[in-house]
Amino acid sequence: MSNVIATTPHTLIAQLEAAQATQELTDRKLCDALGLEREIVLSLIKAGSMKMPLNKIPALATALELDAADLMRVALTESDPELAKAIEEVFNPMHLSATEVNLIKHLRKLSGAQPGTPIVFDGKGVIALVAV
Repeated sequence: MSNVIATTPHTLIAQLEAAQATQELTDRKLCDALGLEREIVLSLIKAGSMKMPLNKIPALATALELDAADLMRVALTESDPELAKAIEEVFNPMHLSATEVNLIKHLRKLSGAQPGTPIVFDGKGVIALVAV
């Protein structure tokens, strides 16, 4: 048995290509989902000759079943690192890590519409959610 740990690709194009391959999604179908009339545009984006338009990131995330916020963060950082940094400072003043954001997302998902109270057991890697 292999001890290889799967990791998420870090670049936008690597994530796009990995998710597209996993889902066996053709370039034509992806172009349709993004509203791109010509496949050459996607080819240029994949080749790095053209940037993915940021306004296409939500549709890309939906088509590839990826997290839109994570994908936008990567795309924006690749497009304009200084702007990405400024936006992160404004919209993430607590400087939450990806792990912390993931924990909050799961907390919200598990609690549904009911308010919940997380209980942290000190010294243990356990967090319980108590719905009230």
